Amino acid sequence: MKRLLVALLTVVALAAAVVVVPAQAAANDGATVAKKKGNKNKTFVVCKNGCKYKTIQKAVDKAKKTKKPTIKIKPGKYKEGVIVEGHKYNGISFIGKGKNPKKVILEGKNAKGPDGLAQNGIEAIDVNKVTIKNMWARNYATNGFFVRDSAPAPDTKIDCKDYVMKDLIASDNRAYGMYAFGCAGGKITDSEGSGHGDSAFYIGGTPIQNNPKTTVLTRLDAHENVLGYSGTNSRYIEITNSDWYNNGIGLVPNTLDSEPFEPSTGGVIRNNNIFWNNFNYFLPNSGVDTISNGLGTIGEATIQYPTGVGIALFGATDWLVENNQIFGNFKWGSAAFSDPFNTGDDAISTGNQFISNANGRGGTDTNAVDFWIDGSGSGNCFEGNVSSTFDPSGGATNEELYPECPAPAGPTPGATGTSFGEGEQLGELIGYATTDPPENQECSWTQHPHPPFEDFEPVDVTPGPDCP
Repeated sequence: MKRLLVALLTVVALAAAVVVVPAQAAANDGATVAKKKGNKNKTFVVCKNGCKYKTIQKAVDKAKKTKKPTIKIKPGKYKEGVIVEGHKYNGISFIGKGKNPKKVILEGKNAKGPDGLAQNGIEAIDVNKVTIKNMWARNYATNGFFVRDSAPAPDTKIDCKDYVMKDLIASDNRAYGMYAFGCAGGKITDSEGSGHGDSAFYIGGTPIQNNPKTTVLTRLDAHENVLGYSGTNSRYIEITNSDWYNNGIGLVPNTLDSEPFEPSTGGVIRNNNIFWNNFNYFLPNSGVDTISNGLGTIGEATIQYPTGVGIALFGATDWLVENNQIFGNFKWGSAAFSDPFNTGDDAISTGNQFISNANGRGGTDTNAVDFWIDGSGSGNCFEGNVSSTFDPSGGATNEELYPECPAPAGPTPGATGTSFGEGEQLGELIGYATTDPPENQECSWTQHPHPPFEDFEPVDVTPGPDCP
């Protein structure tokens, strides 16, 4: 009986083995087929020690045949410039592991790229739906995080769509912190940028679209940059619920000949704190060097961006500035002006609305002047703003220069309808923007101590300029 039992158990065991082995083999074959067909998502883990991939770029190179790959990056310092190019990478994600973006560092100092010095922390070229999260890019020769279309074109030919940048830090990169060029749609959120020679956040050359995709910038922190936000020829933009402070200028939607799809148009700046933008980066001890040699010249005088300004709409059309707190800016809280030297006359300040903004924190932290406009263009208007002060002109009344919304059709009595502003206002702007040396712009500020605001601290670069 005992022998019979042993024999039966042996048969059962052999039968089970016959069933299990083919089933397991079939499962392995199925996974291999799925991988070969590119239908299986895959995660590539990068770390300094103990991982298959020790650099982010090696993981990217391996992932090029994988559908929507995820590159997970463990805490550490990665001295490299990562480049990902082409639609084969559509849907790729770069995710820094952990809860603190400062633990995953892309270090640009002495970092090498394919052609020498690394220019960007991560650069995505002609890639749709790229996601970059939870890391810090610093000290790069050009930009921290950069997504772009290699040949921007309107509407259906757009090769950069729907990117996401979230929980990022960019600091002390030569030009920009987080930069999108020629892209349609996207989101930059819950991120911080400081110490840049141009701007912390930049949207440029937005293609013209029949059914526009909105680009959203929200819950951002920009400080100690030449500009907090810069948007050359940006359109379909929403900038909300963010802090723009201690920059040369807080936000500058602008129109320039240097990029396609003029003008900058159709943007919204809403529910932001825009304050203390009195960062005199021209001074030697600022720690920041502007990448710009100026916006142009008038005779022998160089035109610089004005400092001490919360918002500057430069050659922009149809922007809405609404429900923001704007305070403690020592030149202008908000300004709008044209560029009479733009080729094709595309940079005319038209149809911009300043509505229901709270200026000056109830008189405790005022702007030198809440609103300044050059009197160019048409259709610019002001309504429901709290504690409004206006820069006056001897050539037009405040009611003519700063009409209520909706603005009357055609040029208002105080507007020229052209890119050249009212004479006195234009002269004031040119005089300020061509101040020589440029750090002496500070000499015309109206300064005062700032009362506390949340956990922020004002920046005062010392020693200051040698004012005449």
